[in-house]
Amino acid sequence: MDLATLYEALGVPEEAGPAELLFAARRQHYTLPYLVLSAVARHGVEMSDAARGELDRARRRARRYESVLAEVSARVAVRPVKGPLLARYYPDGLLRPQGDLDLLVDNERDLWRVVRLLLEDEPLYLGVSMLGTPTRHLVVTMTWTPEDSLLDPEIRVEVATAALVGDYRGVPIRPALPDDAFVASLLALGEERFQRPFHARDAIDVHVLGQVQPQPSTAQLVAAVEEYRLAPEVRELLAFTAERLSPGALTSLGEALQAPAARELSRRTAHPVSVGPTRQVPAALADGSPLYGMPLRRVAGRSGWDSVRTHLFGDDVLLLTPVGDYLLVTDEVVGQERYDAALRELESDRIAEETP
Repeated sequence: MDLATLYEALGVPEEAGPAELLFAARRQHYTLPYLVLSAVARHGVEMSDAARGELDRARRRARRYESVLAEVSARVAVRPVKGPLLARYYPDGLLRPQGDLDLLVDNERDLWRVVRLLLEDEPLYLGVSMLGTPTRHLVVTMTWTPEDSLLDPEIRVEVATAALVGDYRGVPIRPALPDDAFVASLLALGEERFQRPFHARDAIDVHVLGQVQPQPSTAQLVAAVEEYRLAPEVRELLAFTAERLSPGALTSLGEALQAPAARELSRRTAHPVSVGPTRQVPAALADGSPLYGMPLRRVAGRSGWDSVRTHLFGDDVLLLTPVGDYLLVTDEVVGQERYDAALRELESDRIAEETP
């Protein structure tokens, strides 16, 4: 992959020049300028101090994520998802666009071990989400101020007990990823379709994967995609890529997924929708629908805790974790009365009986 590939991926004529390419990258995704700037530098294009400064910060940002992964991996069994796995396939000198660092752990105990390690760096934000039943899964999001808080996106690390969470309807949670990094990366890219439409960064990632040699056979990839219930999404991803860039060795996979995608869509149609637009929190907790923790307070002194506890009061639920307490919600907006009631409940004798 080179600078010409990026012109093609972003739909910019080469004669328009690198400035127009960078402008298009900023419109597509906030991390794409990192890749474009690194390609511009690799190509030997003259850069201003401002442009080189942005690239230098992006490289330091990438090294910070690498450092976090190395430090955590030395003490807890974690596995990176997508970002660092895909970055290894990019040519030397090119920055794979990475907005955050996603870490996968095997169990809740290890999740809180990772979180406690990251808390030593004093994050600005610490959020917790919960989903799944009968097996409960957690996602913890932590953010830090970037090097340049006016120009750069926040530093963000997510730690989860589930690799792929599905669509909360017909596609279930799949806790683990395949051992093969190539297969895991392709599946994680397809899974993104449940959260958003595909964009240029996804096509670039697929193009890079398509150049990897050797790689799993088409039959092996079809089997993995079917097992993970992602045939429609991966097929759409490959078609999206083919409109912009060559999928390389992955070209045949799209055709091979035609029948599996049809079967998977049929299976989903027959699956009852379990998540409605208005969910009461206790009901959502019972059926495994996603719940988001509104931070109420951070806590210390729960060193003996290695799992969360839930506390029902009225129509609401508190999530008591080893590092903080949260009000579980299904909506983005919470009224002041509800918030105040949650704070009062935290100070009640009922909570005192359940916590150290």
